[in-house]
Amino acid sequence: MSRLDILIFSPHPDDAELGMAGSILLWQREGARVGVVDLTRGELGTKGDAETRVRESQDAAKRLGLAYRDNLDLGDGRIVDDDSTREKISNQIRLLRPRVIFVTPEFDRHPDHEAACKAVKAALFLARLPKYDGDQQAHSVSAWYSYFIHDMYRVSFVVDITEVWEQKVDVLRAYESQFVDPVLPKGYKYIGTSDYLRQIEAYNQYMGAKIGVRYGEGFHAPGALKVKSVLDVAPGT
Repeated sequence: MSRLDILIFSPHPDDAELGMAGSILLWQREGARVGVVDLTRGELGTKGDAETRVRESQDAAKRLGLAYRDNLDLGDGRIVDDDSTREKISNQIRLLRPRVIFVTPEFDRHPDHEAACKAVKAALFLARLPKYDGDQQAHSVSAWYSYFIHDMYRVSFVVDITEVWEQKVDVLRAYESQFVDPVLPKGYKYIGTSDYLRQIEAYNQYMGAKIGVRYGEGFHAPGALKVKSVLDVAPGT
């Protein structure tokens, strides 16, 4: 397996696409090798079932052009930061040897998203220790960041995805059971899938407005970002 430039951990199939499909498309245009590791099959989701969601994630991977996609099947609603989870995640990091990692933030309303962040943070530390048991050689990443799905605050940087917005929508439509033709339980009151797509558009418009463009995807950095020159981050550069 060739090493990746960017590895994204997605608690459920579709989380990575919702949070950063546009950025994935842009970075791959620039030659980056990007992979996604889903942590669960999304079997507790109100819409669809585990087998359907995994199949849809494979379709989405093709639409994105991912270099790698796998599923650790840790159990939807059951992600915990324990030794077993850390080992499985660290083995993926050691196998794929990415330069940069993304995961959902530790401050998120979904418990799986928060637990995923804690487990990935621990696995990042363990993966670089030569004496830590694992299936692969130790590896240390250069940086890790969080992508947003629900609460978009504490934004450290925003990527302009305006030119690939329609492609992002096409990727999301691979999840037909979630966003195109859902089957909902009788009396289900939460917003429908078409509304959810509009919500994602509103999120991305909000992020875009922060940097003066039409659509953007925001990210959180756990620490200070290194800048060589103030001109590197000046508007218009």
